[in-house]
Amino acid sequence: MSTFRPRPLLAALALLVLAACAGDITPDQTATPVDPGPTETLPGPGGPQALFAKTTAGTYTAAIDASGSDWIYLDLDSQTQVFPTSPEASGDWDLAHRGAEIKLNGGSSGAPPTGQPVLAFGDKVAEGSAYPFETVTAAPTTTAVEYQTDGTVNRYPYPLSLLFPDAVDPLYAMNTYPAADQEPDAATQAGDHGWYRDSGLAGGSVISARGNVGYVLRTVECRYYKLRMTGYSDTSGEVAHPQYEFLEIPGNACGNGGSAVAPLGRASFTASGTGYTVAVDATDEEAWVHLDLVNHAQLVPTNPDNDPQGWDIALRRSDLKLNGGVSGSGSVLLHDGLRDDWDARTRAPAVSADSYHTDETDVLAFTTYPAAERSGDAACGGINGDHGWYYYSGFCNDGEGIHHISPRDVVYVLRGRDGQYWKLRLLGYYDSAGSSAHPALEYAPVAAP
Repeated sequence: MSTFRPRPLLAALALLVLAACAGDITPDQTATPVDPGPTETLPGPGGPQALFAKTTAGTYTAAIDASGSDWIYLDLDSQTQVFPTSPEASGDWDLAHRGAEIKLNGGSSGAPPTGQPVLAFGDKVAEGSAYPFETVTAAPTTTAVEYQTDGTVNRYPYPLSLLFPDAVDPLYAMNTYPAADQEPDAATQAGDHGWYRDSGLAGGSVISARGNVGYVLRTVECRYYKLRMTGYSDTSGEVAHPQYEFLEIPGNACGNGGSAVAPLGRASFTASGTGYTVAVDATDEEAWVHLDLVNHAQLVPTNPDNDPQGWDIALRRSDLKLNGGVSGSGSVLLHDGLRDDWDARTRAPAVSADSYHTDETDVLAFTTYPAAERSGDAACGGINGDHGWYYYSGFCNDGEGIHHISPRDVVYVLRGRDGQYWKLRLLGYYDSAGSSAHPALEYAPVAAP
């Protein structure tokens, strides 16, 4: 029987390389869920080295015998151990175990010929605290945070790495981040290594799961799971038997399926002073609600990606997109004014490349600008922060509850598809009953620059 012992240099370099990439598992209300499909047959069949079970709370558990020298490959969606002939080019598996190592079917570890590369997003709360697994109700969007997959690292320190650029070792995402609470000792390995903590040589090299760490995984089939590691020894004390708890959650749609169109009846316009207020039912987790600001109406475009004179903005949950840039063929632009005066804003700022924005790949202007002022407070679990038009409270109660979205004090100026300029601000994200994904906004015409 063999057990995994990470190489000292690899572990040290891994933590240095990816520590800065650790981020938040936010119960994100902007996520677009993927149909989980039938689950009546679960827990799945597992396999000779994999046992799955269902808990009374409705989550699933996995117990893996990873004590051998071979990788144990798993399809998480069907909860099945699989045996790919060429795992580096197979879409049959999502993650694999060998000792304490966990690799993902993506990046340096795999290139599924169909589907998506597997990604992981990790988070941690304060050391010594239990990760609040039950509060993770949806995956954070891939546009809001940076997911990771497996990579490589040169086994030599700089400047020797320049002489031996091909001397690389695998860098497994789940063995590398979130960042360590206790930096590993290069000689004894005592410290944190992604999902686990090693007691080091003096402590008998005992490996235990970090209880303050949680993950979100996106599988090959573009399904999302929250996951937390719970142990490394089986009931008889045998090591190299990792265990974890997991559950499917909603997450971003993959590919180019983000242009589904919501039916009419999702937006209500009301005249207000010199402009209009709009109440939007954006609860559909796949379809966008398209708005025509000129005619104060919701539209149902047949081809929203190529409709330059049809719609101005579209909403889906807390996301807003423009008919311009990567989101549409129109010429809509957005200027952000943090703490601008709504009443005093009667003319649009001059248009320049620096002053106005449009949607870019993985960057929606409304959820990116203005830049964040608040982000990652330890008291809020490190997952609160600003996202363009809104602030997300994370585990803090900033007066309106935890996991609450509230508009920032921003006055946007939008150049519409027809060249008309509007000032626009978000008023809220909840309806009168307190239901989320009901954004309200106000807009009014302003003079051209």
